[in-house]
Parts: sequence; structure tokens; C-alpha cells
Amino acid sequence: MNLEFFERLYTDPDFCEAMGKVTLASGRFESSLRAYLLLRGVEAPPERAGLGVLVATLRKHNFISENGILVLRDIKRQRNYVTHSLFDLFSERIPETVLPRQDLVPLDILVFTEKATVLEENLLAFSRITEEAIQQIISQPTNPPSGLLFKP
Repeated sequence: MNLEFFERLYTDPDFCEAMGKVTLASGRFESSLRAYLLLRGVEAPPERAGLGVLVATLRKHNFISENGILVLRDIKRQRNYVTHSLFDLFSERIPETVLPRQDLVPLDILVFTEKATVLEENLLAFSRITEEAIQQIISQPTNPPSGLLFKP
């Protein structure tokens, strides 16, 4: 059932829509972080740099708390897992960790879709926070806000 379940996910319109939204939300968040860093006077990593590099840059410049780092690293781990590891999971090339592969039934597609939806919502929430910080910087260019981007 493992590869069969992957094929069911692959052909399920709701799951594929949720995954598309995860991808778009992730791109939006990464773009917002780059813009935030530039406005804070930091040379942002190149466009190909992913979320991990952006989080490390936020950390290096003390724009994020240790708790924020943990949260964003977890978001990155989840995003990477659902976008890069599902086939490996169902091909049994990696161990079960984040998501199950045993004893799945067709209805479990809803569980996978919900996990992707929650991840997309989290990415959008962080994008909004970042975009609000960007607007504050733009509206107060002579006196930009200082402090943490994400409060604990």
C-alpha cells in the first residue's frame, strides 16, 4: 500500500492544491525575509538561498529570538519533509519520522492534506508578521523599529 498511497496522494486534487499552496507560501515567506533583511541594512542571501540560510542570517544579526529560531527551523523541517521526502518515505528509503506510512487507508489522505494545510497557514502567518515589519520600516525610514522580528 505504500507506493499505492503515494500515487493516491499524487492524484488527489485537494492534497495537490494544499502542496501547491505550501510551495507558494514558502516562496512568499522567503521573499519577505529577504526584503526585511535588506531594509534592515543586511545584504540578503541570494535568491537561491533557502529558509535555513535566511534564518541563520536573522540569527547572526540578532533579529530573532532563540525561540523564534526553533520555531522557524521546525517550519523549515516540515516544509522540506513534505516537499522532498514523501516519495522516499513511501519507497521505504527513509524511516518513518514525521508522517506515518504503515496501515494507511485512503481516508488518511485527509490527514496528509490537513498537515499540508496547517503548514501553509503557518508560513502565511509568518509572512504577514514579516510584511507588517517591512511596512513599519518603510513608513518610518528615519527611525526604523529595532528589536526582534518575531517575539517569543
